[in-house]
Amino acid sequence: MHSRSPQGFVLPVTVILLALIAVGVSVMAHSSDKLRALVLASRQEQQASVAVQDTLSQALYLTSILPRRGSRLGEIDLDGRYYRTSDGTYLSFQDAAGMFNLQRATSSELIRLLRAFGVSDDKAAVLADTLLDYVDADSLVRLNGAEAAQYDDAKLPPPRNAPLLTATELQRIAGWRDLDPETMRQVLDHVYVGTMGVVNRYTVSAPVLSAISGADIELARKLLALRAPGMPLGLESLPSVATGGFLAAGRYVTLPSLTTRLTICPVAVAWCQQVGLTATSDGGEAPWHVDYSVRQMRIAPLPPVSQVPALPDQPPSQPPAPLITPFGNLQ
Repeated sequence: MHSRSPQGFVLPVTVILLALIAVGVSVMAHSSDKLRALVLASRQEQQASVAVQDTLSQALYLTSILPRRGSRLGEIDLDGRYYRTSDGTYLSFQDAAGMFNLQRATSSELIRLLRAFGVSDDKAAVLADTLLDYVDADSLVRLNGAEAAQYDDAKLPPPRNAPLLTATELQRIAGWRDLDPETMRQVLDHVYVGTMGVVNRYTVSAPVLSAISGADIELARKLLALRAPGMPLGLESLPSVATGGFLAAGRYVTLPSLTTRLTICPVAVAWCQQVGLTATSDGGEAPWHVDYSVRQMRIAPLPPVSQVPALPDQPPSQPPAPLITPFGNLQ
């Protein structure tokens, strides 16, 4: 018997060492790739945050100096369409008077709003009651509602029993949190939280018109289709007005609200910043008040750049014509 020469182990050991080195290099390369991706993502987040602040500053300036008339802020349409800023950030302006005010919502209006988005009457009744239970100060449970005990059974945080702070708070209310993402997106696109109870005839949308007027969604769409460009909605065919309701007609105005919902979307990230902004220059203390600012993940893709016009950011060369009211001219 001959003992094996030590040289016979050199090749296997070398192969094993090379394999271990290859595995180590591969792991290090993978970790390096992950670190590089994290650094890139962090840089994009920082750049997006800077873009949001720059765009918000520009929007604050424009909402302070541009006149509000009909459906426009200067030359900016207040219907939620996107504009591009000089650095490519997407920005939209939405007149709060064209949306549904959750602070003043009644059960019947909530049901009609949800019905306009295809929610069944039974489910809409449940959602209306759970929302009203969430915001009222008492612990009494409506027929289809939910209070602290029901939230505890579902292992959810209890209702705040206070007015909503933002529209996105709907996503933590029993029943509402179970809506499919597309329906929730449609709801959030058409609602806001504020104190105003009037509706702008120039900017109101079909679901909001259906909710506040009692018209079914098809009639609301037809009436808005008859609205000529640059003209207000005709009130004569609205069910609540046609019956002779003077107060119902008085709910509709022809001026944008002082509250505007801004949506700021940096294109390199998957979220948008939504800001509620109220002009307060009449108070003499500040030109505006930021009501809220929340970051939301984008559900729908942004429109192509070719379809998004540049932001009209220049003040008018001449002051707008004065507003005519029963009490005289308002400059």
